[in-house]
Amino acid sequence: MSNPTSSFGWQMPTATDLVTDLPADFEVFGQAVDSSMADLLGGTAGQILAKNTNANMDFVWITNDVGDITAVNTTAPLQGGGTSGALTLSIDSGSTTVVGAVQLEDSTASTSTTKAATPNSVKSAYDLANGAIAKTTVTTAGDIIYRNATVPTRLGIGTAGQVLQVNSGATAPEWATPSAGGMTVLASGSLSGSSLALTSISQAYTDLRLNVYNFNGGTTGYTVSISTINGNGNTAYIKDTASARALDGTFNTTPTQINSLALTNNAGSNVFQFELFNYSSAVPHQGQFYLGAGQASGGPQQYFQAGSFYNQNSTAITALTFAISTGTFNAGTYILYGVK
Repeated sequence: MSNPTSSFGWQMPTATDLVTDLPADFEVFGQAVDSSMADLLGGTAGQILAKNTNANMDFVWITNDVGDITAVNTTAPLQGGGTSGALTLSIDSGSTTVVGAVQLEDSTASTSTTKAATPNSVKSAYDLANGAIAKTTVTTAGDIIYRNATVPTRLGIGTAGQVLQVNSGATAPEWATPSAGGMTVLASGSLSGSSLALTSISQAYTDLRLNVYNFNGGTTGYTVSISTINGNGNTAYIKDTASARALDGTFNTTPTQINSLALTNNAGSNVFQFELFNYSSAVPHQGQFYLGAGQASGGPQQYFQAGSFYNQNSTAITALTFAISTGTFNAGTYILYGVK
């Protein structure tokens, strides 16, 4: 038994041993085999053989905890599977209507419906929202937002007639009642039809100024007038003192013509300005005046005219009408100012 041992450590008998001491040699060889294969003995139904250590022929019997795979079945969003062979699995792409895999997105401006936001993009969006002006800062229609020394803040809407100004410390805007003086547009627009009626005139001002710009009629040869005040016409309480002087204190009962010449229909040729002083007073004989310039019909001459008229009634002026004698206004604009 001097031959080298086998891979399993079994002593192999020599040729001489097989002749001279065969029983003993087989005993030694059998015992070695028996010792090496001892770990393969035993086990119970269903167990499987597993390596116990890295040593040669060191095995143990263990309970099968792997199980038998008979099929790989899938449901959405997982696709593929099967019952035999090499199996391939895939996953559907996710969307707003389908569960599945999605790609992450860092952008805070993306409009994708198939990508998911990362914590980084959520934080960026949060920072933007955190730096925005809260909707609850304003509570009332007409509120204004401005920045105080540290944060955006609300300036509530003012009251009717107030104006926006900077406070005395030049640190913030504020609403304030306008000081005396200045002009406010009460009405404006384009001339059309045979007259311009201005009604419900505010009584909150000292004087009125009516400017009528670049007007003309559709035909040549018309005149214009303040045809009514407070709706009164030919019972008039107004007189054109540029045409005649009332030495006897009587007043013309014809609506005042503010020009004594027939006008041309050239577009943009005529302008007038009316000043109505102390118009909200009920004292009679309030003096008013007008200035006018334009193009007279019948020749290339220009005209300039000034005149005055009086409110004879003991009522404030709340309405007046500027009218054309024939036809309709073909062009022109007007602005009515309140003057303090």
